[in-house]
Amino acid sequence: MALPAVLAMLCIGPRAYAQAISTSPELAYDSGEIPNARTVAMGGALNALGVSTPSLSVNPANMPMARVYHIEALGAYSPEAKRQTYGLAVVDSVLNSSRLAGGLMGVWSEMDPQGMHRTWTDLRGGLGLPLGERVSLGATVRWLRVEQAVGAGPFGSDPASDGTPSGPLVNTFTFDVGATASILDGLRVGVAGHNLTNPGTALAPTTGAAGIGYMTQSFSLEADGQLDFTTYGNTRGRLMAGAELFVMDRYAIRAGWRYDGGTAVHAASLGFGYIDPRWGVEVGVRRDLIGSHGSTLGVLSLRYFYDASGATTPADTPDAL
Repeated sequence: MALPAVLAMLCIGPRAYAQAISTSPELAYDSGEIPNARTVAMGGALNALGVSTPSLSVNPANMPMARVYHIEALGAYSPEAKRQTYGLAVVDSVLNSSRLAGGLMGVWSEMDPQGMHRTWTDLRGGLGLPLGERVSLGATVRWLRVEQAVGAGPFGSDPASDGTPSGPLVNTFTFDVGATASILDGLRVGVAGHNLTNPGTALAPTTGAAGIGYMTQSFSLEADGQLDFTTYGNTRGRLMAGAELFVMDRYAIRAGWRYDGGTAVHAASLGFGYIDPRWGVEVGVRRDLIGSHGSTLGVLSLRYFYDASGATTPADTPDAL
């Protein structure tokens, strides 16, 4: 049921796309977070276990924690926010001759095209370094450019909500750092800081996150917490939890929950994936559990697994996902 729903949202017709936004700008933008299918399905709780391409936006220290060469294409759509997102990412921890892991990601998004018409481009490049067998460090450099229409609101030009006629709202470089430790076999903790140059805008908020996760060959569990130091008048928190079950070494079933203290919104999520030794297709759907202003986000991710050394078989272990 989830795959047809996501495909329907991604292929929504022009008439529905032209309707007005029916959620708040804060919920629609969602702090500019990149909606990977696995991340969305697990409620955002991947600071400890989020290897492969999600590590570029969640915790770059996770890149060396699994030996992979993964290429991902993603598309996301929210009907209430009239938001669409498209991106490409690659993470390599196998083919380079050093112990460094690295990755690149580029994402373009748009929301509310008939209103504020906000668009943003998010480019990231990251490196991760293992320190022995159980600890790794990582960092990601991010370039963010956000543009928005001028005088598009119901009251015309408004300095509190307008875009800027001569340039973007945001055009900045910033960076993330993270650390991950494997305490016991299968048990990991991860911490990460985002936008640490303190851009001073809710479009790129400075945040700190930590998570603890446990995985086996057949399932994984994780719980995370996050603090937002920028968006609101005081520091607000977010709690996230997710679980996934692996069936027949090919199928992933995921579920998650998220509570955002800034918007006072609970959200539930669900996802499915088919993981072949060479490729994978995954979907994730999240729904805000509040009245008429809640929004739905659907994500479709396609991944290709390449490993010239034969060191990894992605379908054999959740650690490579």
